[in-house]
Amino acid sequence: MRRALLFSASFSLLIALAWWVLTPAPRELRFAQPPDFYGFIDGRAARGLDTVQPVLTLLTQLAPAPQRAQAKQQAASLFDAQETTVGLGFRQPNWEWRAGPPTSADRIVHVVPTLNLQQLAAVPHGYLLLRSESPATLAAEPRLRRWFGVAMSDTLAQAKALTVVVGEESTPTRAQVGLCLEFARPDDAVAAVHRIATPAAGNVLSFQVSPQAETVARRTGLVVIRFEVDALYLRLAAQPR
Repeated sequence: MRRALLFSASFSLLIALAWWVLTPAPRELRFAQPPDFYGFIDGRAARGLDTVQPVLTLLTQLAPAPQRAQAKQQAASLFDAQETTVGLGFRQPNWEWRAGPPTSADRIVHVVPTLNLQQLAAVPHGYLLLRSESPATLAAEPRLRRWFGVAMSDTLAQAKALTVVVGEESTPTRAQVGLCLEFARPDDAVAAVHRIATPAAGNVLSFQVSPQAETVARRTGLVVIRFEVDALYLRLAAQPR
């Protein structure tokens, strides 16, 4: 009996230890300029994936026009880095791709919460994480409004934070994209679920909402969206215009 109790206690301890090891600590990132979006590219996870280059090329289309050519050159060189810190802003000079440790000029600190790191780990071959605590700024950006459509842009304007994670599914090859919208009040999250699920003119994206979505939104204040984009469509969208 005593041996059984000892085994049970040891097994429980191992489970708790495994949970602690597998739960990532919040990650601190440093920047020289305040970014609208911040995050990182995991070069080790990205290596050999087909969607990485078109996804990064599409991101460079958000750079201020004078910096766009340089941003594309920088994006092409990111594949050899183990990890690249990313700061994206829609006005100069808030655009930063950096492979390497922070410098003495990097005094602006942003922290990626554990929840968002777990979201990245939940997508297959997750390689890109971007987060913003000013979604209203993103919603007002015309280039992003064209990507998201009316309902999603209006929903972003009411969220207090947005996190985007990207990975890749290999059969067939397509990008797996996850959006996590955080709201100050659960009622706002529930309203967001209804807004993006209602068909309307001007909506570029349409969603199938699971029966549990409203329950999760009411309990957590979060709206989590997953969608897939075929690699061919990504390559076509990333071509020079």
